[in-house]
Amino acid sequence: MAVEFDDTATGEAVLPRRRQLAVTWGIPDQYGGMTAALLHRSRTFVRRSGAAVDVLTFESRPDYEDVRQRLRGRGELIDGMRLRNIYEDFRAAARAPVDVPRRTGSPSRPHDDETATVAGSVRRWRRGESDERVEHRRSDGSLAVLEEQRRGGRLITSFDRAGRPTGQWTSASAFRFAWIDDVVAGDEAVVIADSKTVARFLQRYRRPNIALIHMVHGSHHDSEGRLTASRRPIFENLHRWDAFVFLTARQRAAAAALLGDTGNLHVVPNGVTLPERMPRLPRDRLHGVIVSRLSGIKRLDHALRIIAAVRELGIPVTADIVGEGAQHARLEAQAKRLGIADAVRFTGYVPRAAELYARGSWTLLTSRSEGESLSLVEAMAAGCLPVAYDIRYGPAEVIADGRNGRLVPDGDIDAAARALVALCVLDDNALAAARRTARRTAQQHGDEATVARWAAVQRAAVGRAELRESLDDTALQRVRVRRLRGRLLVTARVPSRRRRARVDVRLSTPERTAALATMRRFGRWRFVRLDRQGSERLGGIDASETVRTRFLVHVDGGVVAVDAGSRHPDHRSLVRRAADRLRR
Repeated sequence: MAVEFDDTATGEAVLPRRRQLAVTWGIPDQYGGMTAALLHRSRTFVRRSGAAVDVLTFESRPDYEDVRQRLRGRGELIDGMRLRNIYEDFRAAARAPVDVPRRTGSPSRPHDDETATVAGSVRRWRRGESDERVEHRRSDGSLAVLEEQRRGGRLITSFDRAGRPTGQWTSASAFRFAWIDDVVAGDEAVVIADSKTVARFLQRYRRPNIALIHMVHGSHHDSEGRLTASRRPIFENLHRWDAFVFLTARQRAAAAALLGDTGNLHVVPNGVTLPERMPRLPRDRLHGVIVSRLSGIKRLDHALRIIAAVRELGIPVTADIVGEGAQHARLEAQAKRLGIADAVRFTGYVPRAAELYARGSWTLLTSRSEGESLSLVEAMAAGCLPVAYDIRYGPAEVIADGRNGRLVPDGDIDAAARALVALCVLDDNALAAARRTARRTAQQHGDEATVARWAAVQRAAVGRAELRESLDDTALQRVRVRRLRGRLLVTARVPSRRRRARVDVRLSTPERTAALATMRRFGRWRFVRLDRQGSERLGGIDASETVRTRFLVHVDGGVVAVDAGSRHPDHRSLVRRAADRLRR
């Protein structure tokens, strides 16, 4: 059963007695909200539940000890947390030599570039924009891992210091799965994948001792409600996860409406460490603090225009914009054009940036989309009142308009400017009351409550993983997809022992996904004819195109997903089909 976000109940903050693994692609030097949330959650697991956490990464940078030291210096990596990298482990670990089925090649020309550190180096040979050959070398120059792109596919080989092969894999996923197996070493474990890049391959990692969880940190669809290209391969395979966790109830509901409730959809908001007490009112009530990655999706150009509009009304607000990103220079230039360069300070990246909210009276959130804004909750915890666009998802879950901040229509700069003016002219009593309300809201995201919710999700995931094998006998038979008078008709037959099972179906093309539909029952047969809207959502499918068919079979109190693959819809009329059958 999926765990919903409950504002009042916290439960018991005891995680299952399993290894805890947090998996992401890498740790950037200047990371954003997803990595910050992953590290915060891992620290909270250690401090609140006594669990040790391994943070696993797959990026190829050879300086992971430097990354480790930097995180320790910031207080982001604490005792009880281990940061591990796949290539660093293959450089350091002693593995027994083995016979490998395929011989490795030798470079025919010098490498195109090299990243060298005291810990080792990475050499690359490129063909166009792709890597043709990558060598991961140790500090003594010996080859640890060789990646080759060949005509027959990818070949990855590991070596000991004497140059003898210690393993070989024909795909990156197989190489990564073998490493995770080594890390887990047969123990029972919970694996949480935060990165969508990692989730795309990790969803195929199925082990009887592993409960697999995906944590969604961003919006999953575009403005027209279609799954984004980066998340589509994951969201169309919800059934592969033992738990699929969203930051907000609204996003969970939207995913369930589009893709069906597979019984493993949960909600756990980001956790925050609350200041021990509410900071005093800032000396400068007109000063704001905005903590954000400086990227296009954050729309900080809107924030600058809001600030300029408020100043034009005679209210001399100022702001610190904390963070780094590709749009730094562009935003500074815009501030000059708007005449607010003296009022806005770009601080760059600052460790523990959330602590700076105590200096501000207000903050702005102008993003195009969020999974849930961690910075929004951190600001409210410090009594820094938000003005936020009402985007999907996040702001409406925490902001009660006029009580603990202001919520304005998405993209409405004038409304945001008016809302900021309203915050700036509050009297001291009204401001203090709003700050207290904001802090009470943030307390619902406190570490103890968050770990209790994670404990409930993990128990559900472990239970689902243990039932996985017993629920895999639901293969459907004689699946057909037909088009009749512009509407799609799907039929299938269930196994005899599942005669009474409820079956839902979801159809998709490479570009679109139709809403889930419940099939009608006639003995062992199930059938449904999509309405015209659902059929049109998939577009004008001709005889050369295919439709992918997935079913949700409700059995024994659980839900099992069955992927029936892709099919060409049959466009023949009933008369034509009957005639063709008679000819056979």
